[in-house]
Parts: sequence; structure tokens; C-alpha cells
Amino acid sequence: MAQILLADDDALIGEVIFHRLQERGHNVVVVDNGGHVVEQTLETKPEIIILDNLMPGLTGTEVLSELQKNAFTATIPVIMLTAQTGRNHMIEAYRAGASDYMTKPFDPEDLINRVAGVIGSNTLPDYEQSAV
Repeated sequence: MAQILLADDDALIGEVIFHRLQERGHNVVVVDNGGHVVEQTLETKPEIIILDNLMPGLTGTEVLSELQKNAFTATIPVIMLTAQTGRNHMIEAYRAGASDYMTKPFDPEDLINRVAGVIGSNTLPDYEQSAV
């Protein structure tokens, strides 16, 4: 299905998302450092990026700014998935180039649905919903 880059430094969240996306047939590459996202984006050419904002290296907003500087990476949709709540954080992410914004704790199936919407998949989840 889709090539997805997941950037989150929380190992549990990364594992949950990784497995849920793989169950749907997606290829998922996981990085736990914001500084590695741009490099991995150029290497793996993902169709979508799921990006935490609070990571070592670069923040998600800084990563978005770097992605916007490259014509190839600027067009890749990015879903921000962060513990940062509040309107100002959301506005900052959208201004930096985010396609969507979700806050933690989150429903993994909501994330899966948003990913499916972005990549144009009509596959709806059939798993029970649970918050992470």
C-alpha cells in the first residue's frame, strides 16, 4: 500500500502505530529523532509522514520548515501527532506546512482513518477503538 515515515520518540506510541499501519499493509519506517526525519524522507520517499513535535534533534515544526525548503519533500503530506494542545501550537504547525494535527492521547483508529484519507485509501478499520 503506502510508504509511511513515522517520527516519534515515544517507543510505545511508535510501536502501536507501526503495528496498526503494518496490519493495513503499509510499509512503515520509524525514526525517534527529529534530526533524522529529513534524511529518512529523502531516502525512503514516503507518501505521508506522521510527525511528533516534541523530539530530540529538531522539533516537528522545525522539521516541517526544513521539508518545505525542498521541492520534493514540500509536497509530502504531514500529520502532526503531538502532546502539545492549544490553538497556538496548532496554528504554528499548519503555518509550517502540516496537513493535519492530532493531539495525544489519541485514538489509533482515528489516526489510521486520517492516514487513509490522505493517501486516498477507502479501507476502513475493523478493529476496536482504544486510546494510546
